[in-house]
Amino acid sequence: MPTAVPELIAVEIVTRLEAITVANGYAFNVAEVVRPSRKGHNWDRAHLGVGVLQSDSERVPELDCPGNPPALCYRVTFNLECVCKDSEIDSPTAAHATNENEMAATVIKALTVGGNTWHTMDGNAIDTEIGTHQPFTSSEGEMNGVMIPIAVLYRVDENNPYNVRG
Repeated sequence: MPTAVPELIAVEIVTRLEAITVANGYAFNVAEVVRPSRKGHNWDRAHLGVGVLQSDSERVPELDCPGNPPALCYRVTFNLECVCKDSEIDSPTAAHATNENEMAATVIKALTVGGNTWHTMDGNAIDTEIGTHQPFTSSEGEMNGVMIPIAVLYRVDENNPYNVRG
């Protein structure tokens, strides 16, 4: 059974983020990389964890390509919720933005692994853009972090949304 292109892209993002380990040369081990279920029961929002939240897919007709069948272009956005639970005991004077900055830098480094072709998401996309980082704090104050939007452009056949087109 074929897999939908946005799903292939999501799996590639998760795979790259799961590689964040000290053994792979990063400053820390990612605690969890989760694509939350509808009610989020599978997501603990652990310190130094990442939630991969898929957002809207939108058509980008100006990037369609002619052919028989034509290739239709879409942009799918994934919001990466990078969670920090700063400890007042371990570092009572550290700015909470320190962990957010480290998380954002590490996530971007992991996403861009692959040299000049990282943006193709293992051949499933034509481009990937890393958006503006948006710090957040939970309403209860027990965690903070940074949201990083990742916009991925991909093309598929007009009559076969499983077939990746360049």
